[in-house]
Amino acid sequence: MEYKVKNEINIQDFLDIRKELEWNDIPQGLVQKAIQGSMINISVYDSDICIGLGRIVGDHALKGMITDVMVRKEYQGKGVGKLVVTSLIDKLINMVNEGECFQLEASPTAGNREFYIKCGLKYKPENQDGVYLWIRK
Repeated sequence: MEYKVKNEINIQDFLDIRKELEWNDIPQGLVQKAIQGSMINISVYDSDICIGLGRIVGDHALKGMITDVMVRKEYQGKGVGKLVVTSLIDKLINMVNEGECFQLEASPTAGNREFYIKCGLKYKPENQDGVYLWIRK
């Protein structure tokens, strides 16, 4: 199945998927502020339906964090989450300039560490609990 990736997140899609996943409610105004303050926003669509999304937040220079990776229940296990994360990473790699170094992190929820490792992030428990990826050019 071919999905379309967009470099934006619609606030209502964010709220709808969050509700479907039974995550805590967040006021629309805060979601709008969060999306506007993100370094990178990614949404994945099947036709005109948003089926997954995610963000990278950070300082735009040295560090960032993958957050709010969400996939509609009926699309879980079909590669949509991996597409979200790898699209975020690809976009970040294109933003890092020659000679720069950027550390990307994620704090997986219970049981999701392997998912992030499959997406290319590293896990070294002797260094830190979360997963990470150094991007050097």
